[in-house]
Amino acid sequence: FVSMASHEFRTPLSTILSSTYLLQQYSHSDDQPKREKHLERILSAVNSLDDILEDLLSVGKIEEGKVVTKSEEFNLNELIESIRHQFAPILKKGQSIVFNLTGPPVVISDKAIIRHIINNLVSNASKFSVQEKPITIIIDNSLPGKWSLKVRDEGIGIPQEDQKNLFERFYRASNVASIKGTGLGLHIVARYADLLKGKITFESIEHQGTEFTLHFNK
Repeated sequence: FVSMASHEFRTPLSTILSSTYLLQQYSHSDDQPKREKHLERILSAVNSLDDILEDLLSVGKIEEGKVVTKSEEFNLNELIESIRHQFAPILKKGQSIVFNLTGPPVVISDKAIIRHIINNLVSNASKFSVQEKPITIIIDNSLPGKWSLKVRDEGIGIPQEDQKNLFERFYRASNVASIKGTGLGLHIVARYADLLKGKITFESIEHQGTEFTLHFNK
């Protein structure tokens, strides 16, 4: 944990420090494009730190038994549109979130936990996909007594030998060494699914993409 945290915090902090220093050097009006570039780097680094802290806090709360589920009625279209807006500044060039809904737009579940689950899966899909590739969210609310959520990408996929360990804490697949991450996101998704008495499965082919599926009771 200390090794992971040290590495994951050092990179964004170094980015913030260097970009802030360079911003101080751009004092003329024609330097505005350079200022905007470094402001974007700072924003990206802050978002990265925020994601790491959110993962660590989530794991802590889950393992201490401090997460209490709270069911409420909410609109899936509104939730996904909010998530689209949240991710718009941080998706890679040309990436987009495609949403397909079958059945009524309203479900009863823990809205905050469902948002956390989708956020983690979309974040992974973006990180492990190249530019111009879509991220697809598919929700089927037409089945009696249950509904399903899928998040699909066309990214690097998960090597077969890594798939059995995918939901373990801090575990990262062997083909993601150069991509930042804590190895906590999928562990959190699986634990959140358990809290909602749901089930998570996935299918993945290396170099072709990954699809995660969650089933919940109504």
